[in-house]
Amino acid sequence: IGKGFGNGFPVTCVAVREAHKESFEKISASSSYGGNPMACAAALASTEVIQQENLLEYCTALGEHCSKILEQMKERHPIIGDVRCKGALMGIELVKDRETKEPFNEAGEFVYQHAFRNGLAWIPAGHILRMSPPIVMDFDTAAKALEIIEEAIAAAEKTLM
Repeated sequence: IGKGFGNGFPVTCVAVREAHKESFEKISASSSYGGNPMACAAALASTEVIQQENLLEYCTALGEHCSKILEQMKERHPIIGDVRCKGALMGIELVKDRETKEPFNEAGEFVYQHAFRNGLAWIPAGHILRMSPPIVMDFDTAAKALEIIEEAIAAAEKTLM
């Protein structure tokens, strides 16, 4: 668990299910700033807010909402090979052909540039549109972002195919 865990403070942790706990008991790890009190306090405060504001449940609902939109987009656009959504983490795979799953890197760059010019940014990753917005993003903002992406995908199909 990384960046969101400390809400900007440099802190991380490894979380495992009980069944796998023993695998980690024999591992030794240390770091110069391991256990930094301020970073640990930030992580604790972030965890408390996530629990108090039911953000896990909200994020799950947001993911379900976005997943439906993404699946509909996939039906409309032949260059979308696959869509994935887990909570607020979303991915759209762009392919030249759905059968061969050949990556369509040019489309990924085109879609990113087109969306960026229309106010939306993420970290480009070739033919995968990988988006990880804040888990507190409201449903309307998510829908607008996906609308911008769909417009960019349509433009890519028109221009590159």
